[in-house]
Amino acid sequence: MGHCIKAIIGKHEAIKKIENDWVYAEEVRLPQGYGMVFLTDALFDDITEQSGTSDETDCPELTYFTAAVRQFLQQYSFHGKLAYVETDYFGGTGTQSGVLYENGQLRISPRSGNGTINLLLKELGVRCMPDKDEFDSLHLGEYRHMPQA
Repeated sequence: MGHCIKAIIGKHEAIKKIENDWVYAEEVRLPQGYGMVFLTDALFDDITEQSGTSDETDCPELTYFTAAVRQFLQQYSFHGKLAYVETDYFGGTGTQSGVLYENGQLRISPRSGNGTINLLLKELGVRCMPDKDEFDSLHLGEYRHMPQA
């Protein structure tokens, strides 16, 4: 089974602000009062167009962490901590990576490797349910692929 997503995760209130401001942002409600917005191609293109910056990235850990996405996360992190994550797994092998923003500041720099997403989710305040890590406590394994929009 594969897992390939690009998503912004935060408390429901912060994610709702993104959903309200952007046509292509649709919140997925998660447990513990969290929400997630997939960085679909349409949302990525809209963010890039609105920012007026390039869609190129110089970050080896994150494929879609462009200047426009950085500005977006900086701006919306004033509404609550935001983790941006990317996964690309198939058959148990692959990568996970992400960053964390809070109050317009990069709090956890781009990183990748096992445990990256759990670290970011822990910093967001996600509580582990019995016999589960942070990732599974938010049921993120149920979202293996993003919508095509």
